[in-house]
Amino acid sequence: MNYSTFDINNFFIKKDSTLPELKYPLIQQVREEYGITDDMLENVAITFSMIDASNGLYCIANVPANLVINTDRPDYPAEEKYTLVYRFKLKDTRKSGRFLGEFKVDFIQPISCGKLTLPVDGQINIIISDSITKTTVI
Repeated sequence: MNYSTFDINNFFIKKDSTLPELKYPLIQQVREEYGITDDMLENVAITFSMIDASNGLYCIANVPANLVINTDRPDYPAEEKYTLVYRFKLKDTRKSGRFLGEFKVDFIQPISCGKLTLPVDGQINIIISDSITKTTVI
């Protein structure tokens, strides 16, 4: 997927959905700016948080997320090598509205431990829109 064709800081999902996954690329420019090397990414903890934009309260706080390594780069050279991924749970999308999300990357190394929040220039604008269908029974 070529991330330059859409705004990576906006994400849309339907109410009561778990897909699509929220994917945020760890772009080369950010890696270079902060001196992040491939070996540093071998030992990291990734978390995701989301707040309700209407009241500032956390809906999701420091929940584990994933770092996906794109091994198909020779076939798709425009794709970033590393992508941060969060898969929503049903309880995460039970309320429609506008939310703000961010990933934290904790670098766990014997010598130094650092933390990076992505996106570095704000948050991911997450829109959970109403759905006309309901497939779950509570």
